[in-house]
Amino acid sequence: MSIQKGVGLKRRTILKSIPALSAVSAAGQFFTGTAQAQEGLEYGYTICDNCNQMPMCGIRFQKQGNTIVSVGNWKEHNGKLLCNKGLATLQRLYNPNRLLYPMKRTNPKGSEDPGFVRISWEEALAAIASNLKAIKEKYGPEKILVFCGDPKEPRPAAMRLARYLGTYHYATESSVACRKGSLLAEQLVYGSEYSGGGCGPKTKSYMVMATNGAWSKPHGWWNMINAAKKRGVNIIVIDSRRTKTAELATVHLQPRQGTDAALGAGICRVLFEEGLYNKEFCDQWVHGVEEYRSYCKDFTPEKTEELTGVPAELVVKAARLYAQGPGSFALTSQSLSHSTNGVNNARALLNIPAILGFVDIPGGALFGVGPKGYIVHD
Repeated sequence: MSIQKGVGLKRRTILKSIPALSAVSAAGQFFTGTAQAQEGLEYGYTICDNCNQMPMCGIRFQKQGNTIVSVGNWKEHNGKLLCNKGLATLQRLYNPNRLLYPMKRTNPKGSEDPGFVRISWEEALAAIASNLKAIKEKYGPEKILVFCGDPKEPRPAAMRLARYLGTYHYATESSVACRKGSLLAEQLVYGSEYSGGGCGPKTKSYMVMATNGAWSKPHGWWNMINAAKKRGVNIIVIDSRRTKTAELATVHLQPRQGTDAALGAGICRVLFEEGLYNKEFCDQWVHGVEEYRSYCKDFTPEKTEELTGVPAELVVKAARLYAQGPGSFALTSQSLSHSTNGVNNARALLNIPAILGFVDIPGGALFGVGPKGYIVHD
């Protein structure tokens, strides 16, 4: 973080210069009374960590004494556009209702007045430990769920807590609101996390799996897929919604929500039955391919249509077009796995490029190799 002094700026000038953003103006009432009128204005640069390890967007801030008076975009930073979370930093810092210490309820739940009183951390931790011990002794450790939200840094400690309690119920916000389900599917299929990439110059087919990169990815992604479309890449979009990305599709498959696994099996059946899959690659690298081929036999195009709502002829057309690769893909980082069959929804779609052998080949799915042992999450 760097700090630089402003030149000749007074408090009146500071207040006039605060951007008229909702996050800043709403936060103004929290901090203007504490700023020191005699202090000069300084500005500096830091990063926003509201999204944990990435993307770490750049913040240009103004401070007066030890009080931040505004935050905005650090225009020279590669992540220079702050989202609402970044712009709400002042509320997070100065909202008078934020919790600063443990509070204990003294009246029963449902009471008009919960009767919260301040207690020490020692008392809070002792009460939590005592309650957990009592639940474990009465009901068994498997009745305890350890849930860890954001930020992600405390997760290893929460995992240890679950292990020592003896419960196998450990969950994170990533299980239900982020990409843990898709991540599991990627690891089951490829042995490592990989949610896909873009279209290289040798890519002939591109499958977009339940993601709308036009809205959810950087602008470069939209430019990339438009350029791919212009040079004749076959674009297959699997998405229940008609999105901006889907409007570019050569074939748009719209399965009923939660039926992606059936659609994936139906596409793989076409690839197996018509000999379009990469048998040599599968024989060498793919475990369980014959078992999966046997499983897919029931998912005829007609049965797949019945289960998913996708017309049988489109299932066949999409399979044949994508097999014309080399092909790459883009998988949603989140929503695909948010159903009762969540992990297998993502897993079934990832099986498609896997049995075609579109792995680590020019124009296909390219897996990066980072420093040994380097991970950024649990």
